Amino acid sequence: MIEKIDLNFTIWLSSFDLLEGFFILLSSKYFSLFLVILFAIYMIKLERLKTFAFIFLATCFGDMTGNFLKNFLAQPRPCFEHIDYLISSGVIDQACGPSLTGMPSNHALNYFIFTTLVIMIIKNRPISIFFIITSCLVGLSRIFLAKHLLSQVIIGGLIGVLLGIAFYLIYKAWNQRQTSQ
Repeated sequence: MIEKIDLNFTIWLSSFDLLEGFFILLSSKYFSLFLVILFAIYMIKLERLKTFAFIFLATCFGDMTGNFLKNFLAQPRPCFEHIDYLISSGVIDQACGPSLTGMPSNHALNYFIFTTLVIMIIKNRPISIFFIITSCLVGLSRIFLAKHLLSQVIIGGLIGVLLGIAFYLIYKAWNQRQTSQ
């Protein structure tokens, strides 16, 4: 049932051909690097480089967690498991990426851990809204490109939010300890 919803959503989303370039851009490592550099410049301007380093390291930990879960769960990507169906539907032309790295979506996990920490630590409404929208669009890009199913993106995002909350609690305790010394 969930798999059918996942595949139908992928096919529906891929019908928006005009978004292909946009979604490819959002999924690129260059876009992620650009955002991290912009955010680093913003944090340097605020003289909060330690906070930026904490958010960056927490996101790196999230990425490692996602990689561990990918190996542990060994769930196929849709572009392998459903290749014939997706090719006949016009969604993809060929297989993509390593086959058993579908769950969770690390793009979703990483963007949502970063976004959760930005929201909870920085507390800047326009920046928070920007990152929420960007995280959702990156998740959609993974589905559009048939790298992940909707469920894999949602699980990745939820893990990212939960890890973000856990790291925020660590950050808060660390800050309280620093101010009490």
